[in-house]
Amino acid sequence: MIDFRKEFQNKIEELYPNGLEWGIVGILVKKGFVYTLSYDSKILSGVFEILCEPIIRNIADSNNIIMEKTAQNAYPDFTLYKKTEKDNKIAVEVKSTYRQFNKEGKLKPFGFTLGSYKSYLKDPIGCKGILFPYDEYIEHWVIGFLYSRNPKCTKTEIRQIIEAGELETPFIDIEYFIQHKYLIAGKKPGSGNTTNIGSFKSRNIEDFKDGKGPFNTKEEFEKYWRSY
Repeated sequence: MIDFRKEFQNKIEELYPNGLEWGIVGILVKKGFVYTLSYDSKILSGVFEILCEPIIRNIADSNNIIMEKTAQNAYPDFTLYKKTEKDNKIAVEVKSTYRQFNKEGKLKPFGFTLGSYKSYLKDPIGCKGILFPYDEYIEHWVIGFLYSRNPKCTKTEIRQIIEAGELETPFIDIEYFIQHKYLIAGKKPGSGNTTNIGSFKSRNIEDFKDGKGPFNTKEEFEKYWRSY
């Protein structure tokens, strides 16, 4: 298959040589209006996925491989595979979170949720909650984005398209990493009483780039979470 991380990084550097200049300011409708975006994290998580999709599709087309997008609430966001190697699929998930600070202005540790530790992980030959059986995937990649929320974008407004150049983007100071899922997974659930795997937490995105999680192998990660 392909070196997905290298392919994605090369494409990002080609398209955005000065950094991730994603000046998304709103949603354009046919009548010429722009619905501005607030910094709601649920909305922005979908925006990051939308921004990544054409890049991932371009990588697939350039390497003569198939890209399939998964339905909402199923794993993974994108699947890459060759027609002749259907048991060697690559899973790609897009995750995002925003910076939070304590009263002293110091960045709080941040992390990501990494999908369910039930259903497909405990039934690797089934298709519950997953596009293809888990056993058909040989790699699981996470593209993770860290951003700051723009305090000027707290609500949604309807503006004229002629004003688009004056509108603010809801996320600023974007950083990203690409890493194997098992290398950023932690040993605790990701949020509340859900059955989501949580990543480890850190104040430094370089720790995610370097994959400094507690698991050394994919097999070790899977064994732990299958018995959680």
